[in-house]
Amino acid sequence: MNDADASGAYDNREADEDAERGLLFLQFGFARRDRLDSRYQQLELSPRSSLAGDEAAAPYNSVPDQIVNLLGTALDHLHGLQVSVESSGGALLAMSSFTLIRSAIEAAGTGLWLLQPVARDERLLLAMRLTRDNRRQLRSVLTDLGKSDPGFEVVDQRLKDQLAGRPELAGADLTKVESVTERLRSIATMVPPGHHPPLVIWRMASGIAHGNTSMMTAVLERQQTEAFDGRSASFNVTSSFVTVSMFYDAALDMIEALLDLFDRRNESISVA
Repeated sequence: MNDADASGAYDNREADEDAERGLLFLQFGFARRDRLDSRYQQLELSPRSSLAGDEAAAPYNSVPDQIVNLLGTALDHLHGLQVSVESSGGALLAMSSFTLIRSAIEAAGTGLWLLQPVARDERLLLAMRLTRDNRRQLRSVLTDLGKSDPGFEVVDQRLKDQLAGRPELAGADLTKVESVTERLRSIATMVPPGHHPPLVIWRMASGIAHGNTSMMTAVLERQQTEAFDGRSASFNVTSSFVTVSMFYDAALDMIEALLDLFDRRNESISVA
């Protein structure tokens, strides 16, 4: 052991002025989230739009319905972080902040993945596969509780009936659904540059949410409280306002990109 080990040579706490700047950036993010939420609240399906065609072709848990749900989910999780900071007078939760941002990134990324294909049949197939997989997860919960789930077969048949109505999709496999990892990797070019790719941000935030000490050490800030004993030492772990504001901004970029894509798919097609 040396004096450096005991005095905190391994600290990486942000300076007070950096924390103040990070909090200001985060507050700018909160205001931006509110603006995006207002835009979300005004979403309305346009007649003769591509999205309206998606709904008509497969009305059960339609593509636009799923996008609206995913946008609401993403915005709500970011609002949760906003409430925690504002109600505490500017305090930042060390790990929960990343858990909330992680959920927002996953929801917004899934929405971009659903709307990414230009061809309607591709969007419909992704949406129906996701619907079935979501319902399958509920069946697993009910099975674990010792309950039967006849409703799953009803949903499965309903989706197959919708599939049969699209000649190009006849015989397509509804059990195959892309993982969150695959979804986020596929939409990397759909968000503005300037941040880490969505998959990287999601993986880092997921590591913190799951108690991954390696990821926590890499992303969070720390203050050494005890000297190394030859094997380890004790640290207080907190979140950097600058880092959280950057993650928050990246999630907002994804939500804004999804709203923009929704608007493009929602433009009415003029008929001569």
